[in-house]
Amino acid sequence: MDYTIHPIGHVEKNDSGIYLVINPNVWDATVHIDHFSHLIVLWWIHERDTPQDRSVLLSNPPRNKGDEPSGAFSCRSPVRPNPIGHTIVQLLKVDPAHRRLKVDHMDAHHGTPIIDIKPYLPSSDRVDDAKVAPWFQDLEPRYTRRIT
Repeated sequence: MDYTIHPIGHVEKNDSGIYLVINPNVWDATVHIDHFSHLIVLWWIHERDTPQDRSVLLSNPPRNKGDEPSGAFSCRSPVRPNPIGHTIVQLLKVDPAHRRLKVDHMDAHHGTPIIDIKPYLPSSDRVDDAKVAPWFQDLEPRYTRRIT
């Protein structure tokens, strides 16, 4: 079975901020997005979309922590069978004139294709007391800056 994913836009990083630039044909999908403070952004790790990177199933945990490599589904390595990344961002501004959403941060690079956006719902997207692997336990909480 083959599947086709059509990007809905791309990441833009410049001196004025970080934006999710939405394609004109799907801009209407952002109606009421301003009712949400945070979004889940799914993006294509296009710089790692090679047959070689897609075949890597084991990677070292972040900063080489851990005694042995972990499976692609057990870590956040960009090399994986399907190079899909995700980031939870704070929505700072909706800019309809330029069909873009200003966000607080984005760990994807400038020009990265965006494949979907979903509203963040604390009631279903957050898990209290979640168990994580040892190499993720000492990670600092992400600092969310408010950029206006």
